[in-house]
Amino acid sequence: MRAGRWRRAGVTAAALLLMSTVVGGCQVGPAPPGPAELRTGPPPWDAPRDAVSYIDRAGFERLPLDFSGPSPYTLTIAVTVDGTAVQVPAGVGIDRLRAEQAAVHTHTTDGLVYVEAKTTAEHPTLAQFFTLWGVKYDANCLADACKSLTVAVDGKPAPWDTPLVPNSHIAVTVRH
Repeated sequence: MRAGRWRRAGVTAAALLLMSTVVGGCQVGPAPPGPAELRTGPPPWDAPRDAVSYIDRAGFERLPLDFSGPSPYTLTIAVTVDGTAVQVPAGVGIDRLRAEQAAVHTHTTDGLVYVEAKTTAEHPTLAQFFTLWGVKYDANCLADACKSLTVAVDGKPAPWDTPLVPNSHIAVTVRH
């Protein structure tokens, strides 16, 4: 009978050791973020689910969700492709899974963009916003639309990589 107890104790110890190795090797928290791939297909374009990759690619610091910089402001962005308005989604620049956000982000689908930079010396750009959104954007194209790209700030022509100015309205128009 004594040998049986020792055998059971040995089996139990081996099982506990195996379980601790398996459980100890498990990852705690969210999986590592995927790569920030910029989309080139037609709209609609949702906000990236794995936003931290896009935050990094756009050159922003990852900030906690409750962060509000010293001089927060808003602006609106309107996008039109082939004469059709494109909805700017809620959650651009926000990674809820990791509770982090970029200084530039959206909460609603009405084109209202929040800028909550750490310092007033930061000047985020329209190109950075589209990177956060996960949409290819340059001087000629928005995604796969590459004809007649125009940018206007408060109704006046502006460069494609215009800064995000407080209380402004930025309109981006492009055709295929």
